[in-house]
Amino acid sequence: DWVLISPGITPNTPVYQALVARKIPVVSEIEAASWYSPTRNIIAVTGSSGKTTVSTLLARVFKKKNGRAFLCGNIGNPLISEVEQMDSGDTVVIEISSFQLQHCLSFRPAAALLLNLSPNHQDWHNDMNEYVEAKLRIFQAQTSRDHALMRKADRTRFFPTRGFEAAVHYFGESDRNPTIPARSADLDDPLFAGLNPNEEAVRLTAGLFGCEKGIAEEVIRDFEGIEHRLEKFGSWQGIDFVNDSKSTTPSSLAWALGKFPDGKVILLAGGHPKSVGFEILRPLLARKAKTAILIGEAQPVLERAWKGACEILPGGFDFPEAVRRACRLAKPGDTVLLSPACASFDMFKNYEERGRLFKKIIHETFGVLTPPLLA
Repeated sequence: DWVLISPGITPNTPVYQALVARKIPVVSEIEAASWYSPTRNIIAVTGSSGKTTVSTLLARVFKKKNGRAFLCGNIGNPLISEVEQMDSGDTVVIEISSFQLQHCLSFRPAAALLLNLSPNHQDWHNDMNEYVEAKLRIFQAQTSRDHALMRKADRTRFFPTRGFEAAVHYFGESDRNPTIPARSADLDDPLFAGLNPNEEAVRLTAGLFGCEKGIAEEVIRDFEGIEHRLEKFGSWQGIDFVNDSKSTTPSSLAWALGKFPDGKVILLAGGHPKSVGFEILRPLLARKAKTAILIGEAQPVLERAWKGACEILPGGFDFPEAVRRACRLAKPGDTVLLSPACASFDMFKNYEERGRLFKKIIHETFGVLTPPLLA
């Protein structure tokens, strides 16, 4: 009758093509779970980067407001596993990917957030247009009683003629990252969006659902970060170590590099490239990085894109040796940063395994590290 498909099954696989040929409906787990949700208080969050952070912050806001909230979806907790525990008054925050959205039909969030758009998942989608269309499915079933949140720059650039049934709210209009010496055309690229627009999205969403302003401010102020997302996990003799393994796109690497002093980053980057546009990082890399050590399948792609921007050490060694080499190059005041800008599947099961091995090697190399302040 219908098929619930894993996001790992791409449209070009034989089984997917067979389903299309037989005209069998294909839906995502999010779509199927939404059929049985007892609550309409659903907040869905998508975007090229920042989804996990914003979803986590929103769930904490509504937990503080209501006593409990559900955090589900691409963050690792399937919506379908929580439906039976929900009541009609509960608030549900869902992190949702383009893969999941591409197979949503009637999924209708009361608030849908599109945080940003930049090239991503080009190994899964045919092109940028298909990727954007998948993201826009987050709004497709909304009505005039719902809310659609987005950046005006994204709408102007990627879907200027698209209409919306829901009330449209913009955020992040004044954000510019002053640390990036880019061409004027690049400054309008969502690639350079920092955390502030995401914090603004959290505040705006909280207000739409009747949260007192102080609740969102308190949650944002107390946020300690997420494992594998700019996780500063140790220091040794003035050298900081940061695990940003969840960085799988150029935009997330740009966001990470913008957090550090100029010329103080020893960068570990590479893996399975699922995006394009690495060249746009050259100005930022030239300013922030002393050395970039390249790993995985993306080594030749990154070397071509970044050659001359900073010292480049192309591969030829495995991941543990790359980490140890980064440690040997670091001096007091430097940061050894794992922010791959690529998926992990060429060498690891997932980004968590990559991040944990990075931390394990650092701890084994230096013994007990001084616990840093939370990043």
